[in-house]
Amino acid sequence: MLYAAAKFDMIGSRKLHKRDDVQRHFLLVTDEINSKFSDYLAADFVVTHGDEAQVLLEASDAKWVFRIFEYLSVSMGEVDLRCGIGIGTLNTELQERSIGMDGEAWQHAKTAIETAKRKRQIIGFSGFGQDLQSHLTALANLLCYLQVRWTNEQVETIRLLSQGYAQREIALLLGISDAAVSKRLKAAGWQHYDRGRRSLEKLLENPSLHQKNTPS
Repeated sequence: MLYAAAKFDMIGSRKLHKRDDVQRHFLLVTDEINSKFSDYLAADFVVTHGDEAQVLLEASDAKWVFRIFEYLSVSMGEVDLRCGIGIGTLNTELQERSIGMDGEAWQHAKTAIETAKRKRQIIGFSGFGQDLQSHLTALANLLCYLQVRWTNEQVETIRLLSQGYAQREIALLLGISDAAVSKRLKAAGWQHYDRGRRSLEKLLENPSLHQKNTPS
């Protein structure tokens, strides 16, 4: 069976103000991710070194990897994150939590995050084949470029939207008008972002990813 593995780390974490508070918040967000995305995880999302985390999904659920990164990034506020996503097999038994395993999927995820770091990218992919990998990396980093420019108000609105609330419900929760919600989403480029995200997810649904591993 093929799996999609993802590694995450905080950029410049040692320089963070109130680092201990940030790491505690990281753990809380971990619990939220395991609850929100439980139907799609092959092994639970887990924090490994205080400022690093990883997760494993079956390749058929690979489209959810970016949503997990998005949720983590939005939830962590001003903390900058990096992500590496790899696809491949495991050569150890599947564990309940995303730790204590090895194989192509994890090796590719490590390569992806190291490459992203070297190229100063936010997100990287490995093991998907050069052409698809190139498209995934370009599109994902473009989405991340938009995302990191969202204001706190826009993030607040988008967070509620991602939790399933309708715009009218968001307006009531935030104590603002429906028009103000629409204005925030328009300023964030939400329609363009959402369409781009759906395109990225479509690429990750490529049936060939679920059948065999393509060398990177």
